[in-house]
Amino acid sequence: MATTNETKQELDEKRMSSMYQISRAEAKVQLAIYDVWYKHYTNDKVTTKYRNDMARVFNALWADATEIKVDKPFLRHPATRLKDFSRGYTIAEVLADFIMRIKAAEEKHEDYPVHGVDKVLRDNAKDRKRLVGIYSQDESDRDSAEDFDHLRKYRLPKQTTMSAYDMSEFSVVQQQSAVGERVIESDADGVSPMDIRKFKRVLLREKSKAKGYARLYANDGYDYDDALRRIRRLDVKRVRECIECGEVFYAHDNRRYVCDLQHGRVQDKVTCEWKRSTQSHCEVENAKIRSKKQRESA
Repeated sequence: MATTNETKQELDEKRMSSMYQISRAEAKVQLAIYDVWYKHYTNDKVTTKYRNDMARVFNALWADATEIKVDKPFLRHPATRLKDFSRGYTIAEVLADFIMRIKAAEEKHEDYPVHGVDKVLRDNAKDRKRLVGIYSQDESDRDSAEDFDHLRKYRLPKQTTMSAYDMSEFSVVQQQSAVGERVIESDADGVSPMDIRKFKRVLLREKSKAKGYARLYANDGYDYDDALRRIRRLDVKRVRECIECGEVFYAHDNRRYVCDLQHGRVQDKVTCEWKRSTQSHCEVENAKIRSKKQRESA
């Protein structure tokens, strides 16, 4: 009987290793995290203290630096393993979600709700259908660094590229080529944002010369047909002034009247550390004002 169990365990490890392209040691950790998660995560009788204890024990048993890289995001998250294949998680990230046991129904009523990975995944799927993603400069810098490291290590180009759903941060409204126009202009007092009328003129000029701009993006590595399609879909009616900061911006979602030009920061409820929010600075500030008004009117 023991031999049969050992054989099954070995087969599961081999299957997991092959499926997720990870080592046998990492496959063991993956199976172990599934075992803990599916047995205890939804159990309301398990207290936060006991979850903390289980996480400590798991970390002591499986986060062995001699066997695996503990900071490597190789795990499939148990909550989204059948839905999301785009990224991996570290042991610490999965254990943190296990300890917090985020309940979506309760978080809805919080001023700064914390979302679980499954909720984030659903929201991202909805956003892909209605929003044009922004490939930020931070992401571009990170990919460039990864490409350089890969080339130096393996002498082969990795060629990381942004998602087909995204356009670069500067690709539409802040051109870096000689024929493009800047959204930010200098004046006597320093730097001031472009007004709405001039912003619209920039977009109209780009739409009128769509093929030329698409070729410029193609020279930078973007897909020509996709860039051309996105340029032709630009709507000058979506150029608006942010109700929070007054900056002119292009609303990728027609219902948006708050800009996403600056990264927002929120304080983690567990660690009390400040971190980058999934919302922009203006969205965070606008949410605070709306929450305050709702409390006053209640």
